Parts: sequence; structure tokens; C-alpha cells
Amino acid sequence: MKEVKNAGMGLGIAGLVLGIMSIPFGFIPCTFMMALILGILGITLSAVGYSQAKQASAQTGLIIAALIISIIGTSFALLRLTTSASKSSKIINVWKEKWEEETNDIDIDEEFEEGYKEGYGGSIDESFDDLENELEELEKDLDQAGDEIEKTFNDLSDDEKVKKIGKATGKAVRGFVDEIKDTAKKE
Repeated sequence: MKEVKNAGMGLGIAGLVLGIMSIPFGFIPCTFMMALILGILGITLSAVGYSQAKQASAQTGLIIAALIISIIGTSFALLRLTTSASKSSKIINVWKEKWEEETNDIDIDEEFEEGYKEGYGGSIDESFDDLENELEELEKDLDQAGDEIEKTFNDLSDDEKVKKIGKATGKAVRGFVDEIKDTAKKE
């Protein structure tokens, strides 16, 4: 078997470049996620390159350096991530406390329901029940109308069917155009 002296070297160099790039990105607060991604890619490429170099009995010095630098860059990114996460949770807690202080005097559910009663004239549960009953009636009417239309439509000749479909389509388009015009006039 022929030994390859450069086995894994390309992946090692790529890992080294990614590791070097991850270090400064790890220090910058708003780019730590990029550093994390670059560092993990650097570690992965360096590990694969190291494995290839070991199998081919090639040099591993540069690849090990790439692996170490990628690990350092990833560590900086993880450190920045943990400090940012703790700061973010503190900010969220401050906002939450402020919101609770401001809304302690208000019962949002009660206020909403009261406003709904004034606007609708009944409770939310009653209106949902009314809407559900109305929907069931509409479904029954639609089923009956569909059955009647199908029965009537089946008795027609093909020419009459096509004419009726054309007429219905024309009415639908006319209604759509009228709605568009009404909407445009209102705006």
C-alpha cells in the first residue's frame, strides 16, 4: 500500500482557518454564534483530517494545531453564549417584573369579557354557542341545496350543463368585480 504524505492535510488546513476565524468572532458579542458555527466546523474538519492522516501514517502536527485552535475558538464562543444568556434572562426578568407591577391592578380577562359584552350584547360562551348552531344549520342547508342541485343538474343535457356552468361563473366573476369596486370606493 502506497503511503500518502499529505493525507488529511487539506482538511487540517481548512480546520485551522476556521479555528483562527472563530477566535476573534468569539470575542465580539454579536458574532459569537458565527464563532460557534466556525469552531464546530473547524473541530469536525480537523478530526476527520486527523483520522485520515493517522490511517495513512502521515504527519499530524498541523492538524492537531488546527484541532486545538478550533477548540479554543469554540470555547470562547460558548463562554460568550453563556454570559449573554444569563444577561438576557436578567433583562427578561426585569421586564417581566415591570409588566406584573403595571398589570397587577388590571384583571385582563374580566376587562376583555366586559368589553365584549358591551360590544356584542352577550357573553363569549353564548356567542360561540350561537355561532356553532348557526354553522350547523348552514351545513345542513348547504347539503340539501347540493343534493337538489345535483339532482337537477343530472337531468340536464350536456349543452344545458355547460351553459348553466358558464352563467354561474359569469355571475361569480361579476360579484367579485363589484366587491372589488366597492372596496376601492371605500378606501
